[in-house]
Amino acid sequence: MANTKTAATTAPVLDEAAELRRLLLEAPIAELAENQGISIDEAVRLRVEQSVAAATAPQVSVRPIEPQGKLIGFASVNFGGVVVDDFKVVNGKNGVFLGAPSKPDPTTRSGYRSTARVTDRGLQEQLDAAAVEAYGAAVDKLIARAEAVRPAPIREQMVKAAEAAAKENAGRSASAKGKEVRDGR
Repeated sequence: MANTKTAATTAPVLDEAAELRRLLLEAPIAELAENQGISIDEAVRLRVEQSVAAATAPQVSVRPIEPQGKLIGFASVNFGGVVVDDFKVVNGKNGVFLGAPSKPDPTTRSGYRSTARVTDRGLQEQLDAAAVEAYGAAVDKLIARAEAVRPAPIREQMVKAAEAAAKENAGRSASAKGKEVRDGR
């Protein structure tokens, strides 16, 4: 009962958020202004602010791998049309974060050189949060796919086969059952 109440209370919130997003990014300006009770100029300013915020928010896609030490995957980050590949998804002592992509360079002390750097701390935190969410979604998708292709245990297969055989036998007439007994001598 509690689950249905939770689902019922979250559905309108999601609908309201979707409607607000539609108004801010897709609906005609006049409809946005009328709905929000603001002037056309304010609606245009609001639309521009929301469009810029949506365009500048980086999108992260993660490819989980078999863990190799602290490395748990690789990510691609899309910054409004510019895609940077091969960020490392690392499970450190303070949680999951994105490590900068690098390539081998024998002239450096570590043997690697970064090919991209994130210099803004706020942007790095935003990327890390997006990476955690994308990694969780990718792992959930892999688990669901594995569950879908996993064969049923033998005991479960035997029970289903016995049920199918019982149904088939129940559908036969009594004379057909007797004939099989005579033919089996």
